[in-house]
Amino acid sequence: MLLLLAVAACSVTNKINRPANQSNYRIDSVMDSDSQKDTAFVHVIESYKSQLDGEMNAIISVSDEEMIVGKPESKLSDYIADAMLAIGKEFCVENQLSHSVDLAIMNQGGIRTGMPKGEITTGRMFEMLPFKNKLVIVGMKGYDLMKLLHQVAGFNGEGISGVKMGIKDKQAVDVLVNGTSVDLGKTYHIISIDYLVNGGGGLSAFESRETFRHLHKKLRSEMIKYISRDYKNGKHISAELDGRIYHVE
Repeated sequence: MLLLLAVAACSVTNKINRPANQSNYRIDSVMDSDSQKDTAFVHVIESYKSQLDGEMNAIISVSDEEMIVGKPESKLSDYIADAMLAIGKEFCVENQLSHSVDLAIMNQGGIRTGMPKGEITTGRMFEMLPFKNKLVIVGMKGYDLMKLLHQVAGFNGEGISGVKMGIKDKQAVDVLVNGTSVDLGKTYHIISIDYLVNGGGGLSAFESRETFRHLHKKLRSEMIKYISRDYKNGKHISAELDGRIYHVE
């Protein structure tokens, strides 16, 4: 409405100041024209909104139970970390890298809502993972990896996969990576998100990384693909607490 009034005011001013031999334009004809343009614009917006609503409401899988985050471990953080590890391993194979991925780390604070029981839509995944975090793979010596896992223990656990560890006095103990004790001189490859690797979430030990590889893939987008593919293959969303992080008295 303000735009139409501004157009009308400009039209009146021009009518007063221009020479008499110039044509006069009716304000209502200008308003009618603008009204038609506004209507067309609204139709375009409604079209995009309808398309977006359809995408957000698309059912991509079914969860067998409600899952929420919790420490030291939870079904939801376990599920997402396991998915990240699988995505990382697949990326290494597809790109013919000389190594695979040994473990995955995801901060539970990046998981903003729970996974409800029943049908899961694309929109639900946007609510659960609202940040534009991108996947990265870093290489770290076992010595630095232990410092990283000590920090995880200091936070009373995070989402991890490929690792089993105890927490005692806020330190990681009895750590196993893929069932084997950590070799302090070996290089381990970790899939995580750029937010954490670049210093977010308090996991500063990532600064000691040896290598850094950007997958140029968003965690949320890859999770949607992962979940959708499993669903098409008849697999629902489910997880079990397996004691991958536990407290030691």
